[in-house]
Amino acid sequence: MPVINLGRKKGRDITHNKTALQKYYNTPRWKRLREFKFGDNPICEICYKNGIITITEEVHHKIPIDIRNPNEDLIYDYDNLQSLCKECHVKIHCRLRGENPVEAQINERREVR
Repeated sequence: MPVINLGRKKGRDITHNKTALQKYYNTPRWKRLREFKFGDNPICEICYKNGIITITEEVHHKIPIDIRNPNEDLIYDYDNLQSLCKECHVKIHCRLRGENPVEAQINERREVR
C-alpha cells in the first residue's frame, strides 16, 4: 500500500515554533495588545478589503517573528499587527509555507483529534 506524506513533520515544526513563542503570547503585555487590536479592528482586515464583513478571531504579525532570535520590539509593535479571521490567517501562513490552504486545514483538524 502506498504511503502518503501528509506533512506531519511540518506540523511538528509549527507546533514547536508556537511553543517557543508561547512565553511572549502568555504575557499580560501581549494579551492587552491583542485585545486592544481586536477593539480597534473587530473586522478582518483582508475580508474588509474584499467587501466582506467577517469578525476578527486572530492577530497576525505582518513581519514574521524569527523563532531563533525573537525581537520583542517587533512582537509587541502595534503597527506590525493585523486583525484577521481564522480563514485568512490560515491562508497567509500556508502561503508563507508554500502549502495548499485546504489541505493544511484538513491536516490541522486531523492533528486536533
